Formats: sequence, structure tokens, C-alpha cells
Amino acid sequence: MSEEFSVENGLRQGDALSPMLFNIALQYVVRAVIEFNTGIKIQENTEATIMAYADDIMIVTESEANLKKTTADLIEKSKDMGLVINEIGQMRFERVETFKYLGVGLDTTNGGHNEVQRRITAANRCFRMLRTLFKSRILSKKSKITMYKVLVRPIALYACKVWPSTKIDEKKLVIFERKVLRQIFGPKMKEESKEFERRTNDDLYELYNQPDIVTVMKSKRIGWAGHVWRAEGKIINKITSWKLNKKRPLGRPRQRWSDRVYQDLRLIGVDNPEEMAKDRERWEEVVVAAKGLNGLY
Repeated sequence: MSEEFSVENGLRQGDALSPMLFNIALQYVVRAVIEFNTGIKIQENTEATIMAYADDIMIVTESEANLKKTTADLIEKSKDMGLVINEIGQMRFERVETFKYLGVGLDTTNGGHNEVQRRITAANRCFRMLRTLFKSRILSKKSKITMYKVLVRPIALYACKVWPSTKIDEKKLVIFERKVLRQIFGPKMKEESKEFERRTNDDLYELYNQPDIVTVMKSKRIGWAGHVWRAEGKIINKITSWKLNKKRPLGRPRQRWSDRVYQDLRLIGVDNPEEMAKDRERWEEVVVAAKGLNGLY
């Protein structure tokens, strides 16, 4: 370690040192705030108080009073390190039905249906902006498929690793993908009448000859599950396995993320996923095998 030195002019945007030094400063602030505040107890000797990813911070507490105190402490401790949290007049604390964190919409139902629809809408907006290229006769179909996989599909599947998707959600994703593929491959001509007709779904995927969007989503979700199961003793593993000490509401239980993961794994013959996930190479084989689930089932 070098001797202490002061930074007088700050760091320019894009400087390679910027994120590293920011994380060092923010880590000091977060640890100082957690020391004197309480969050939500996850398991024995484990609490979740502040979730921070770069400058996107979420405070988790069990009461409004604790939330206000933790927020005030975070603001003050940040000032000690020269970090300023934007404040708009008098802060308001209110209960909301939905909010965004790291670009993902979260709501009180925790169902994920609205988020899937938002992602499809965003991907469709991107597709419309690129429609001139998708219609171009200069670009080959292979280039258009690459453009879809690199530019459009990642928008539709952003944060899909944590979706507790239902068959309805998956059907919406497939419908969107088929619209893009129909634009890429166009109609087909009848040999007898020489008239153009709309391609069937089977025709589209025979020409595409790659895993569909739902299959890709399931593969990503299984890959993330392996990462969670390998993180024994870490907060991400504890939160995933955490069971609330409360009664579930009446009616059919909502489908959870873990339910979908286990269901997909059973289809490819994996019965002991937590143990298998400890071996990264074996789990990578499972992730590849998941790409053979062929979408909807």
C-alpha cells in the first residue's frame, strides 16, 4: 500500500480508475451505515440492509422509521467521502405498487408478467427502429439472424434469469420472435398458383434451425441457478433459500422461480441439481442440454 494522497480534481468520466475508486469509497459508506442500522433478517446472523450495485442503491428495512433513519445515515456518511446523493426538496417516503431497480420492474405481486411484457415492448421498439435493415435485400438472412440475436433478443431477455415465467409469458415471447423471423424469411410462394402465402411456424423454425427464444431463456435461468447454488454461505444463496415466517395466501400458490428451474431440470433428467452445480464443467453440460427443451411444453 502507498502513502495516503489526496485527489484534488476528481476523475474524468471514462477513466479506468473511476469505478474502482468509487467502489472503494462506497464500500466504506455502506459498511459504516450497516454497522448502526438494521434491515430484514434473512437467516441466522444474516441481514439485508443495503443492496448496492455501483451507484444504484436500494435500502431494505422492516419499518418506515428504520428506512428514514438508514437513508439519513447514508446521506451523511456519503458526504464524509465526498459523495453526494441527489435530493429533491423534502424527501417523501410512500408505499408504491411498482418500482425499478437496475432497469428491472418490480411489483408487489412478484409475478413477473408485467416485466415480461415491458421487455417485449422494448424489444419491439428496437425491432421497429431496425426494420429498414431487416427488410433490406442487400443483407443476407444470416446477417439478419445475427442482428436479431445480438441487438433485439438481448433486450427481450434482459434479466430473464430470474423470471418465474408462466406458459402465457413464454407464448408472448415466442409470438414476438415469430414476427421477427417472418420479417427475415418473408413469405413463401406456392408452386402451383405462384402466389405468396404466410409461412407456418414449423417452416420458420426449420429455416431458423436454432434454439427459440424460450429455450434460450430457460438455459440462461438454469445457468443462473447453478451460480446461486454454488454461492453457499453468501447472501444471494441465503435470500434464494429464505422462507418467510408467514402464512401463504388462500388459493393456488403462485409459481416461484425455483419451481420453474426444478421443472425444467426434471425434463432433462437432472434429479440432484444442487450437488451437480458444484462442478462447473458438469453444470455447463446441463446448461447446453437445456437448449434442447424446444421452447413451450
